[in-house]
Amino acid sequence: MAAVSVERLITGPFVRVWLGTFAAFASFGFVLLVLPLYVHDELDRGSLGIGIVVGAASITAVLGGPPAGRLADRRGRRPLILGGAAVMIACYLALALGPSLPLVLLIRLVAGVGEAAFAIAVLTAAADLAPAKRRGEAMSLVTTASYLGLTIGPVAADFILDGNRFAAALVVAAVLVVLGTAAVIPLGETRPEAAHEAPGGWLPPRTALLPGLLVLLALLGFGGFVAFAALYARELGFDRPGLVFALFGSVVVLVRTVGRKLPDRLGGRRTLVLCFVNLAVGLATIGAWQSETGLIVGTAIFAVGQALSYPAAVLLAMETSSEAERSAVVGGVTAFVDVALSLGAFTLGAVAAVTGYAGAFVVSSIVALCGLLVVAPRRFSGRVPAEEAAP
Repeated sequence: MAAVSVERLITGPFVRVWLGTFAAFASFGFVLLVLPLYVHDELDRGSLGIGIVVGAASITAVLGGPPAGRLADRRGRRPLILGGAAVMIACYLALALGPSLPLVLLIRLVAGVGEAAFAIAVLTAAADLAPAKRRGEAMSLVTTASYLGLTIGPVAADFILDGNRFAAALVVAAVLVVLGTAAVIPLGETRPEAAHEAPGGWLPPRTALLPGLLVLLALLGFGGFVAFAALYARELGFDRPGLVFALFGSVVVLVRTVGRKLPDRLGGRRTLVLCFVNLAVGLATIGAWQSETGLIVGTAIFAVGQALSYPAAVLLAMETSSEAERSAVVGGVTAFVDVALSLGAFTLGAVAAVTGYAGAFVVSSIVALCGLLVVAPRRFSGRVPAEEAAP
């Protein structure tokens, strides 16, 4: 195990980034609850229309994430935070006006770019503020903020919505973005003075591709879990499927908090090996042990693996990248998250149509094993680029 730096991580600036991340992702949670209900109740559209509208932002987030990362390396994190926030606020207020379905779709496509830019900028800012040997811990903590925001946001939105107050809930979502931006902006620019200029181009760095592939293999099962866990729970006779998600979220937050130093101690590759083992075992347990107990036990094991997969993948990419490409690396790896969630729900939905929900979880386990085969034999150097080496 590597020694973890004793330099402080939890500082005032880092707390501001944490709060900004929490507020922004809570606003995402508001929109994710309100939007499907608005499209169904007000626009009288079915599942296809809802799916298209909800997934539209993921498409532009995937396309806009890598260029946003490159831009943040050249121009700084602050312009992306301000620009991303402005786009999000404008889009959420536009949705509050009650637009038609084509306009909702257009607004969501634009919002995806702003959401990706803001998220990449604050995640990179967290890495900028962290000591070099505690960046994995920083990713664990700041992504806990995002997960808490996505968990608490829909619950709060449900109280505000109270039937059909869609406009009020969307205005609150915009206010949350304002508050999140207000928390981060006083920090100024966090981009370090790198020894080399940020490279040109708009595509993600090569060093982000393999970690991104590992994120794809790790989160593919999560896409299926989000889509089908509640239905599978009901099929097994579980009366409170929401408790399955509560268990999953609680374990993720606990592991990312208590085990936040694991990526730095073990390194990105070893942490991912541990993650894929837990993902494969957990998903196999859910699918093969077809009972309420199997669902609960499998979900807990699966959540342990899910908790550290993204922080470990980002750390792995940073271990072989330069400071000049830090934001581009974060943007490149993060783009694979949206791909995994969309692809997971689609492909595992096709599997479930043939094999049932249990079969879809077993297939998810096999995908996780493929990730283990990719990462376990690799001999990542973990070498810090020359310009970041200690004197």
